[in-house]
Amino acid sequence: MAPKIRVGFVCGKDTDFVEDPGKGPKYSAIGDMSFLSDFPNQYRVDPKSHEYLQDCAPGTKGQAHVDAAIPWCIQRKYKDIEVDIITPDVLSPQRLASNDLNFTLGFNMVNVAIDVGARGSTPTSKRQTAALQKSSNLFPTWEHENFIFTKSNYMKAAIKAGVPMAPTIFCDKKGRSPAKLLKEIKARGWHNFVMKQSESGFCLGFLKLSVQEGEKNPKVLEDYFRDYAHVKEYIVQECIDGFTRNWETRCMWFGGKFLYAIANKAAVSSKDGKEHIVTGDDIPKEFLENAKRIGAQALKVLPQLKMAGGKSVKNIMIRTDIGCSDSQVYDRDTKWDPTKKTFFLNEIEPSSTTYFTRWLKFDTIPTWARLYAQKAREIYKHMKATKTTLADRKAGKAGKAANPSTRVAMKAGAMKKVLKVGKVKAKK
Repeated sequence: MAPKIRVGFVCGKDTDFVEDPGKGPKYSAIGDMSFLSDFPNQYRVDPKSHEYLQDCAPGTKGQAHVDAAIPWCIQRKYKDIEVDIITPDVLSPQRLASNDLNFTLGFNMVNVAIDVGARGSTPTSKRQTAALQKSSNLFPTWEHENFIFTKSNYMKAAIKAGVPMAPTIFCDKKGRSPAKLLKEIKARGWHNFVMKQSESGFCLGFLKLSVQEGEKNPKVLEDYFRDYAHVKEYIVQECIDGFTRNWETRCMWFGGKFLYAIANKAAVSSKDGKEHIVTGDDIPKEFLENAKRIGAQALKVLPQLKMAGGKSVKNIMIRTDIGCSDSQVYDRDTKWDPTKKTFFLNEIEPSSTTYFTRWLKFDTIPTWARLYAQKAREIYKHMKATKTTLADRKAGKAGKAANPSTRVAMKAGAMKKVLKVGKVKAKK
């Protein structure tokens, strides 16, 4: 009987639940919850403290989140795969190396960067960084993850490829200042602008400001530059007036193929002051089709997943977020028609992003389980061909341990002894 494929899933979500929290949409309304009947309680998350129940007081109630639910569905459904749910507290190069391959589903370098920004570098963050950046059996690979993690990488590539994007300035740490940035913004003709960190998420460090406000009260930008002095790069973009009053359409892709989309409208532009999310046929056709078109263009600038043996495989889950402009853009080099809708790439998110499972009209967890299981088998097949599976790595270590003398340079005298007795002891 063939050994099971050991697949690790790096988890850590606390905002993408699939069990009923008592409010909001319910996954149970569209999904089959039976696969969670024996889900280990330790991997549920306390909605108040946002900690795994394994780290909470006995009796604490929690919810399963999508990043742990997907591998558990695989565990229940596919007998050729053994899953390993890896939480941030145990994430290490050694833990990843104990599996044939691993996927990031709920925790990545964005989380580490935010923690380092708040508390500074720690032994835990160093261990997590080593695991995420140095492990050769983790997917997405660090090459691919970093291309998205540092937003300017894919943004510059997208601009070069002709993918529409809001007018952008990349504000590097070297030699930057509020006065210099304002001067550049004014030279581009902008009236309002937004700032965000290149290596961050969750809207941390987001700032919206007008040129007039920046000049009238320089302290706003001065405080921003001081508070985020550790940030290597800011992304500065002209504020697109229609962005908040139009749907932002987020498309989910796997292996370059479109799966589904959700569209959300910001609370600031809705009549009831709440964020609105629609899915499926409720997404206006114009928004969905343009989001798919631009998302497909954006995917082409991303690197494929390259394995240790040099083989490349198609990317796993990627999310493209597409905005819409319907009014005047003042950038001197941007010629968007203010009387028409112009759709543009806002951001690209990697596999550890939000899946919006509970908002959908169909049960997507079995779909994700099937896709990740298929990708695991595909990667494992290439690993077997290049002898880089867990079993191969163990065999290689055992072989080295059994033959230490092969790494010892022997002197002429020792060689003569070998010829006489047929062996030589390794030098200590």
